[in-house]
Amino acid sequence: MLARIENWLMALLAVLGLTLVTIEVFLRYFFPRYLTDWGMEFTIYFSVWSIFIAGAPLVREARHVRADIVLHLLPVGAQRVLEIVALLVGLAFVVTLSWYGWQMVISSYGLGEKSESSARFPLYWYYMAMPFGATLMIPPFLYRLYLYIFRFDPDTMLVTEDHVARDK
Repeated sequence: MLARIENWLMALLAVLGLTLVTIEVFLRYFFPRYLTDWGMEFTIYFSVWSIFIAGAPLVREARHVRADIVLHLLPVGAQRVLEIVALLVGLAFVVTLSWYGWQMVISSYGLGEKSESSARFPLYWYYMAMPFGATLMIPPFLYRLYLYIFRFDPDTMLVTEDHVARDK
């Protein structure tokens, strides 16, 4: 269910960003006097939000950045240990990103920061993309860590030639 919501939200934000860029290009060439100063700003907001929301599905599906080629060369025990270490480091990173990101959002809200365009958009909504996305990544990291520690299945959890070929 959550994956569907994430996918729909990412798609919606991408479509909104693409629509704004298309409108901006059209206006720039045919009706430049109607060009706004906030179109590109919102395109960036939509893109950033979409990118940060994409982190959780990538972790959940084990498609985040990792050295598959190196893992593939290691024996079963070493792959498992290295994956656990990588998951712990990733978890520590997103927890830190989440914590400090929410502090930044609170600070921006307290300061009343607004964008410089005529939209005067509250910047804490923009800043919120990072801690929101990082917070969404915590449960998949915890779940995958649980699986590697307590429910390890070498037949389905090891990096194989298929993984390396899939990512080429």
